[in-house]
Amino acid sequence: MDDFNTIRLRRKTLEEFKEYSIKTGPNYSETLEYMIAFFKDTGLSPYDTMTHPIFASTIAINRRLDYIIALLKNMEQTQLIPTREMLERLFEGIEKPEPVYIERSQEEIEASRLETEKLRSKYSNEIYYTKEELKALKRKFENILRKVVYVDKTFGKGYYHLDISKEEFEDLKTEFFKI
Repeated sequence: MDDFNTIRLRRKTLEEFKEYSIKTGPNYSETLEYMIAFFKDTGLSPYDTMTHPIFASTIAINRRLDYIIALLKNMEQTQLIPTREMLERLFEGIEKPEPVYIERSQEEIEASRLETEKLRSKYSNEIYYTKEELKALKRKFENILRKVVYVDKTFGKGYYHLDISKEEFEDLKTEFFKI
């Protein structure tokens, strides 16, 4: 259980604190704790002039930025620079290999070009036939969708009904599953 002690305050200050505490917190102790935490977290002092709140918040932001800058400098000194130096020492003994150039005759170049043209032709034909198959499948699917009928039930939800014969359905199954 918390121990309670007393603090002597001027009557006017005590009345203002009580009014403020009723507006902001459940009890006097928590209100005072929140106020202290605010000043600690922001780095502001109760003696700072708050006539210009923008100026006061600028001071607080500058203090936080100074802390972040110090933190980044510390990280650079303790982590980044030593790591870079270790990597540089590691790669000092390694020489960069000279690029190797391979001479090719005109016949080899021409054979390579012909092979590339054959592959390009083969793949462009495959693409063409695949597109044609896709168009045919789209037409078949459109025909199937035209045979779908919406059945509106009196009670319950309506549903869609595919209006084709059993033989047509079996033909569609064999056609689609052979692909």
